[in-house]
Amino acid sequence: MAAAEGNRRNAIRLYQWNIELSGAIYQALHVVEVVLRNAIDSQLCRWNATQSDPMTGLSRGSDWLLDPAPLLRRLVREKELAAARTRAEKAIRRQQRPVAHADLLAQLSFGTWRFLLPDKDPGRRRLWDDSLKDAFPHLDRPTPQFVKSVDGIYRLRNRVAHLEPLLDMGNVRQQYQNMRMVLREINPTVEEWFVSNQSVTAELRNRHR
Repeated sequence: MAAAEGNRRNAIRLYQWNIELSGAIYQALHVVEVVLRNAIDSQLCRWNATQSDPMTGLSRGSDWLLDPAPLLRRLVREKELAAARTRAEKAIRRQQRPVAHADLLAQLSFGTWRFLLPDKDPGRRRLWDDSLKDAFPHLDRPTPQFVKSVDGIYRLRNRVAHLEPLLDMGNVRQQYQNMRMVLREINPTVEEWFVSNQSVTAELRNRHR
């Protein structure tokens, strides 16, 4: 009502537009989250295979979700891994098979990937330098700017997930650009496909229809 200056009809129209914009953003996030997740997961599998078990001296193998190296166990957190396993077991219960890497991967949140990125934590910086930076072969800007972009997307995702209003169109436009940049830094072809299929920009134009 405040955004519609007290006009009830306009407020309802604005509310409906907010729903439509939220849907468009969620569709875009579907692409961004899966591409980001898979890019990071691929590098973590490679990195985990280079780590050895301190008790046996043997390689842990590539499955960082089923047998994570100590650093990943700390950064992702035991509680999060256990919760992902519980959700995965429930999801495949009728299939009568063991939980696989892909099952666990699908149960991890966007926050998992956001908070694996480098900050002041030495472990996160080490993981970035040794592994995660290779998930973004086209990254040509300072790492803190990249992390800020992913954080902005993450925060917008939370707003959409909690059904909060998206009336700050400047922020939505910025996060859309962040989505494009992050996808481009992973694979420019994917970014081109994303742009040609998204509906965020169309909904932003519909704001004043």
